[in-house]
Amino acid sequence: MFVWSMVLLCALLSTAGDTTSTYFWEQPSTALFVAVVLLSPCAFFSFGYVGSKFGLSIASSLTNSLIVLGPILVGLLLRDEWKKVSAPQYAGMLCIVVGIILIVLFKDETSN
Repeated sequence: MFVWSMVLLCALLSTAGDTTSTYFWEQPSTALFVAVVLLSPCAFFSFGYVGSKFGLSIASSLTNSLIVLGPILVGLLLRDEWKKVSAPQYAGMLCIVVGIILIVLFKDETSN
């Protein structure tokens, strides 16, 4: 259970870092800069922990898919970017969600 918490923490930290860095470049401030500098290593260290538990290939596909999905949701829901996304782009986003589901549901039971 702790490993799955770290997966989510890694995705949340990366999403927060991506979102904060976007805001920083839109309206630069020292506070946003400091937040990005503090969030980035935390996200990388949490990924390292997840990678050590699942293996690099599974950890990368799972966490990086979630890392991509998080900012997408922030952009669509909090930044109201619905009209900026085309139908094929929505299809690509759906593929990310399907990929996450497949990775989680069909793990190799023989691995640790």
